[in-house]
Order: sequence, then structure tokens, then C-alpha cells
Amino acid sequence: MTFDQWAIIAILVIMLVVYATERFRVDLVAMTGLGAGYLSGVVPVQNVFAGFSSPAVITVAEVLLIVSALSATRVIDDFSRRIIARASNETAVLAILCATGAFISVFMNNIGALALMFPVALSVCVRLNIAPGRILMPLSFATLLGGMCSLTGTPANLVVNQWNISETGAGFGYFELALIGGPVALAGLAWIVFAAPRVFRHLYAPETAPFDAGPSEFLAEMAVPPMSEMAGLHLPDAEDRFGIAIHGVLRHGNHVFARRGDILIAADDTLLVEGSLARLDELEGAGILQATLEQAEHPIAPGRMEVVVMPESLLLGSRIADVQAFAESAVGVAGLASRRRRIEGRFEDIQIGMGDVLILAGERNSLRQTAADCGVLPLSRRRPRIISRMAKPSVATFAVGILLTAFNIVPTEVAFGAVVIVMAMLGSLNLRSALQDINWTIIILLACMIPLGMAVEQTGAARVIANTIAEYLPMTEPLAVATVVLLLAVAITPFIDNVSTAVVLSPIAAGIASRTGVPVEPLLMAVAVGASLDFLTPFGHHNNAVVMGAAGYRFRDFPRLGAPLLTICLIVAVLALAGVLNGPSLATFFWNG
Repeated sequence: MTFDQWAIIAILVIMLVVYATERFRVDLVAMTGLGAGYLSGVVPVQNVFAGFSSPAVITVAEVLLIVSALSATRVIDDFSRRIIARASNETAVLAILCATGAFISVFMNNIGALALMFPVALSVCVRLNIAPGRILMPLSFATLLGGMCSLTGTPANLVVNQWNISETGAGFGYFELALIGGPVALAGLAWIVFAAPRVFRHLYAPETAPFDAGPSEFLAEMAVPPMSEMAGLHLPDAEDRFGIAIHGVLRHGNHVFARRGDILIAADDTLLVEGSLARLDELEGAGILQATLEQAEHPIAPGRMEVVVMPESLLLGSRIADVQAFAESAVGVAGLASRRRRIEGRFEDIQIGMGDVLILAGERNSLRQTAADCGVLPLSRRRPRIISRMAKPSVATFAVGILLTAFNIVPTEVAFGAVVIVMAMLGSLNLRSALQDINWTIIILLACMIPLGMAVEQTGAARVIANTIAEYLPMTEPLAVATVVLLLAVAITPFIDNVSTAVVLSPIAAGIASRTGVPVEPLLMAVAVGASLDFLTPFGHHNNAVVMGAAGYRFRDFPRLGAPLLTICLIVAVLALAGVLNGPSLATFFWNG
């Protein structure tokens, strides 16, 4: 192997490892990797910014703008609420929510689909007294399944389509991926509706709660008042007596370092505590603890809002103390629910991660403005109802764009570009606010990864990897070759995002097709489907991370529902691949439009 081949493989492997650690923003890792590719010479200067002009990136940006316009119309909300109002039991509600989420995800990226359905699902849980944990993970999985059925269901599909164009000169039809993704999605949805109520039968909705839904345990920084009953107790005794966990003690601004059993709590100490909201409120009401926000130099209003940190949030990677910098008026963080189990340092220094749930404190209008500016999703019962009068024209315009793409009349990026222009002219899309709210993390990630994927092909690394894999494959069994590609995608995607999986494996799949003689189209379809079968971990896909924080899932909850689901989807995908490989008439119909 040449230096360039070793270099691009090393860059990608290091990036994948860093992605999996979740210690850095994915867009920062992608930009760093692209910079390393340029400095090492594997990405020529003319390709450094080629990703930003890629049809895949342009289409993703257009879809995000369209999602913004459709969100303002609240069409999905109204449609879902009418159907759910007729549901008679939890299973029916779960089926409706998951089917609707999967259907929406066919036409827009699955992150947008979850963002649309998320508040609806929480509202339904409150009205029907259903634990959010019984609904949110199934809904997340459903949006991933729906995204496998079209080009715009997830950005990874557009990456795969771009490679198909470069290899064959023609792209996939808009719904062509449904040849495999459709049966997989239907089988997966059936399993979710059947299994989720049984897997999560131990979860019950709380009898009373100050918020609609969310995790049960929150971190907060609270002070010990002078006359508190907690003063004079040793740390373990205070935890046992008051039913909370104490992660740290600060005295006069300094940490108290000693064995936990030797630490004696004193008046005016500041404690980093963890407990349920109801318990923390009860202790504050009894004068045992006092919120530190109330002791601030500029007191913060008592209003509170529970929000979940989305993938596009400006708060990602920031410290708790930095939240005030994003707010135009006094807003603070009263509590944090994070899936990170290691708690150390001061509350204000804790880094905010994707899927974390924050309790924002402040004046009501300031809270709403801060949530909008920071790109976090409120979990409150009532959302501002902003119904556009142009709802029907917006939906009709989007439908026309889909039809133009589905029948290969115009390229996807041109059709959706026209949809954006028409929506802006109709007044249903405010480009200024929509561009501010767009998920730039995905755009930058995709634009940076595409040149690296091109480097895998241009340096010959894809050919070397493909030849190595092909040596162990039966050349006369196309289904075995396609199955191996599918399993490669499934093995990688739990640890990194599906876009990176598609970027890395697409050139390898093309190389395997060239070496074995298997048509490249089914191999690329296997990459697209396998990259979306991300049900085992909370960090492989943004949707899983979001619902983990909002519903308070633990890591082991994902494989409990996801492992059997993945097995079913793999079996169905292999059968569907066999049908595509053995049914040339049907495949030719789709491939030729």
C-alpha cells in the first residue's frame, strides 16, 4: 500500500474512534479530518470544498428548509391529534405514532421527522397517562426505518446515490431504495408495535409531575441555608435521610476533599445534588436546601422550562455557565439530566451534550426566546400555536416536488430548490429565520466527509480494501457478497453516524462490485439500508441520543428492544436483496425510471 492509502485509512479510523467517544462535536471532528487530509496530500486543494457544492449537501439543506416551513404549518400535529383522538388503547396509539413518524421520515430527514412528532408524542403521553419511555424509543426507531425508503429519508441515502451516479451515470429513483427498505420498515414496525409494550412494561407514568415528561433524576447545585436540618450531618447520613445523591461539596468556593464518610455538611455549603424534581422541590420548600440561582447577584425569575438538547443546538459542547451568554435576559440552568454517569467538578462547568435535558429558569418570555435561539426542544405541555395560512399550498408544493423527483423529471436538488423558492414566495417559509435554525452540524459534517470519501476512491484505498474482502467471498454467490456489505454497514453504524458510514463504505462497495462482478446498485442499497439499522446504541444516531435524554433511558434499554429488531430487519433485508438480485425485471424498471 502507498503512503496516501495508509494516510486516508488512518485519518478515517482515527475519526471513527473520536466520533465514538462523543467528546467532541461531530462537525469539529469532520473539519479536523478534512484538514488532516489536505495537509497529508490525500485531499487535493480543488476538492477541499467540493462537498459544499455536492448535490447531496444541497438537497439536505433544501429538505431542512422545507421541514422548517412544514413545522410552522402544524399540519402534522393536527393530523396526528385527530387520529390519536380515536385511538382506544396504548397499542393503537403506539402504532399510529410510529406509522406516522415512519411515513413522514420517508419524505424528510429522520431527524426532522422526530422533531415534528416529538412534542405530539409527549402531549399524547400526558393526555393518556402513558410513560414517555414506552413511546419515545419506538418512535425514534420508526423514523429510522422510514428513512430507508427514499432518497431524502436520511442524508446517508443521498451519499449513496451520489456514488451510484459516479459509478453508473444514473442515480437511484426516488423510491427505489424501498425495494429493500420497504419490507424492512414494515417488518420492523410490526415488531416494534408488538414488542415495545412488553419490553417497557415496567415503566409507568408518574401520578403527579411538574412537567409533562422526561427523566426522573436531575443534577442541581443547591445551597445549605443557616438553619437547615442538613447542617451538621455527615454526607452518607444526609443522603440516606433526605433521599438524594450528593456528588460534591463546595465551601467558600473550594471543593471539600476527604473520604465521603468524613465530610460534615455545614451551613452555607454548596452541594452538587441529584434527585427527582419533586424531591428537590420538597427539600427547597422545607428550607433544607436553597437553589443557588436565588442567591445570584441578579436574581432569576421563578419560571421554569424543561428542554432537550437537539443535534443542531448551539449549546452542544458548551458549559452550563455559558447558557447565560446565549440569553438576552436573565436565564439560568436550574437542573440537568445527562446520560453521562461520571459527575465531577462544579455544576457550572459540566459540559452540555446531545440528548441532555435542561431545566431552564427565568421569565416565561425569556425562556421561550432562549429555547428558540439555542435550538433546544421544549418538553412543555403547550407549544405556541403558529399555524400558517399557507398550509395547504405548502404541502401541495412539497408533494409536487416529490413527484418531479420520483418520476426523474428533474434532479432532486433542482426539484426541492424550486419547492423552497415557491414556499418563500407564498410566505410560508421565512428564509431568514429558517437559515438561522437550520441544522448546520449535518451540513458541515456531510460537506467535510464527502471529500474524504472521494479520497478513499482516488488513492486506491477502496480498491485495496475491496480486493482484500473479495478474496474471502464466493464470487459465484452475489447474495453472499451483498450480505457481507450489509453486515459491514450494520457493524459500523452503531459507533458513528450513518452519514460517515455511507461515506466510508460506498467506495468500498463499488470496489467489491468491480472485483466480484456483482451489480453495484444492490451493494450500494445494502450500504444505505445497513447504515440506518442503528438500534443498539444511543450514540450511533442523533434520534436515539435525543430520546435517551428526554425519556431517561439507560444504555441497556436500547439493545433490549433494538437487538431483536435488528435481527428481524437483517433477515428481511437479506431476503429483499435476494429478490432484487434475482428479479432483474423489477430492478430494471426502477433503475431505468
